[in-house]
Amino acid sequence: MQFHKKIKNNALVIIGDLGYPSGNALSNRAHLYSKGLKETGVFPFIINTHSSHKTKQNFRSFGRYEGIPFYYSQKTVEYEKRFLTRNLKKIKGIFHTYYIIKRLRKNNCVTVLYYSIPFFYEFIYFLFLKIYSIPIAKECNEAPLFIIREKRDKKLYTFILKHIELKMYDRIIVISDFLNKYYSRFLHQNKILQIPILVDMGRFRSSSKSCQQHNEKIITYIGSMVANKDGLNNLIEAIYYVKKHVTNFKLQLVGTANENDLQKLKDKVSSLNLTDTVIFLGLKKSSEIPEILSNSDLLVLARPDTNQSKAGFPTKLGEYLASKKPVVITVTGEIPKYLKDKENAYLVEPDQIENFAKKIIYALNDKNAFSIGAAGYEVANNNFNYHLFGKKLGDFLFQ
Repeated sequence: MQFHKKIKNNALVIIGDLGYPSGNALSNRAHLYSKGLKETGVFPFIINTHSSHKTKQNFRSFGRYEGIPFYYSQKTVEYEKRFLTRNLKKIKGIFHTYYIIKRLRKNNCVTVLYYSIPFFYEFIYFLFLKIYSIPIAKECNEAPLFIIREKRDKKLYTFILKHIELKMYDRIIVISDFLNKYYSRFLHQNKILQIPILVDMGRFRSSSKSCQQHNEKIITYIGSMVANKDGLNNLIEAIYYVKKHVTNFKLQLVGTANENDLQKLKDKVSSLNLTDTVIFLGLKKSSEIPEILSNSDLLVLARPDTNQSKAGFPTKLGEYLASKKPVVITVTGEIPKYLKDKENAYLVEPDQIENFAKKIIYALNDKNAFSIGAAGYEVANNNFNYHLFGKKLGDFLFQ
């Protein structure tokens, strides 16, 4: 492994269970952080702490993606099935991570950003990083689990968060007003940076010019299919109502879930006689997403009213809007802060299945749908374009 000897910049090391550069939401956000920082002169480096890919990948354990260097600390990208070997590799991976940070530290002012790793690993890395006085930032883009799952003894969990977890971090990054307000109870405001969803607008410029013509209307959802996080049960039921009034359309679902959750969704589709209407496209590469969105007529997201949706901010929305296609979406979390009904999107109150269906029907027949999609594009370009946040993020991390 070699590092460029002439680099003498601030360096951000992102440590996380990201699967980078596979293209999921976490990986994509880390990538856009890195691209934005690189444009301002900061050297980014992404370390994948886990080798979680269960299928063969087209990249090695150390390389560059669009100029961003990355490394799998277990020196393999593929998941190890054998329990003992897997855990030995995890231990070795910790030491490999230490080694890289020490190398980078020789010629750079290093800050580490924790991103989606278990608290145990955060603590192990904390012990090493504090010896070398390396600042630690933490990406907090969802509410703590004890809030999402509404666990009892919240006072105990809050105490642990305030007096143990947050004591490890020098600063944190949040994605929503909800989280900003929540963490402001424990940290001074100058230790918190709010960055909304991010999107690389350039990925969608060429795809928007090559839209395919098709006889049926194409409605598309892209994202997680796990545990009804994004309200797929509600969406499928809404499609059942839509089909009573519209016949020439398909709903395509892009994404995946564990076998149990995926089978439940397929069973629901079958029970509502929607097998010919709802198409499961499976997980797609990041490079395929712009074309899928651009070849759609309508994009949908039926997030339910939960603590998770109140605190979060669906990253897929940035890509939805960047495609210039009209979007039907529920009013949760940050959504009403940026979008207005029939102006730059079609908004529906959450968990109102029949109303969501009516809004889909309205959008499919709306002569102003193209203009609404174009207005949504402007919202994304003016608020979520990653270029807007590179300097702001760098100044925050290396203050």
